[in-house]
Amino acid sequence: MDIAGSRVLITGASRGIGQDLARGFAAAGADVALVARGADALEQLARGVGGRAYPCDLTDQATLRGLLARVEADGPVDILVNNAADECIGRFTDMSAETLEFMLRLNALAPAELTRQALPGMLARGRGHVVNVSSFAGIVVPPMLATYAATKAFLSHHSVNLQFELKDTPIGVTRVEIGEVADTGLMDKGRTEPALAAMFDRMYRLRLSRLIRPEEITAAVLDAVRENRWSVRLPARLSPASLLADVPRRLPWLIARGLTTPPASAEVTRA
Repeated sequence: MDIAGSRVLITGASRGIGQDLARGFAAAGADVALVARGADALEQLARGVGGRAYPCDLTDQATLRGLLARVEADGPVDILVNNAADECIGRFTDMSAETLEFMLRLNALAPAELTRQALPGMLARGRGHVVNVSSFAGIVVPPMLATYAATKAFLSHHSVNLQFELKDTPIGVTRVEIGEVADTGLMDKGRTEPALAAMFDRMYRLRLSRLIRPEEITAAVLDAVRENRWSVRLPARLSPASLLADVPRRLPWLIARGLTTPPASAEVTRA
């Protein structure tokens, strides 16, 4: 899919990975629509990349349900990048009810709901791409991240299923699975937990993983959208875990080959 001239909606855009994605898509010629809670930082970034800011609390149900209409009042969304997420470090038994609900809403419900809102328009226009920024935490289940890991497992599982549902349409879906990312709030928070920090350090010493940077993710995501790739896995040395997890995910669709049909709107678009 051509990025130049496309309109891209990026959530969690005010810092870290989202901020770098915003700059990368803008540099590639896209019109970027940026979503995050922090209005000041978001507006500043939007001015810097020539995009538009849409401050929004993705955990607020009413606001979330009206977000795509608000963004598309300024033009249709061709590429949706579900990047916003947060984590709570520590034992699940110490988590408050409010924190649990917040994480489920932000990490799982928000990307699924935004995708639900965006897909009908993409299918009707005959072009579009969804990028879901997930994590290897959804596969390897690191300590002290029970709920975060579960939400990322949801996002990865949902992405794979959508890839098969949409395989006969012009819409692409890319699942992005990443390890620890430098210069991000999630890394700073994760390093406050001794057991989690020690686990990452041990993985690096054993060369099972490595620290990655936001710009690596951006470059890989841009290539994936252009080439309609199903997966981005960084660092690559963790890829075998993802490939193994995909076997049972994909098996039912192989068995069901020829038994499903694309949406009627996609048939009309291709015709």
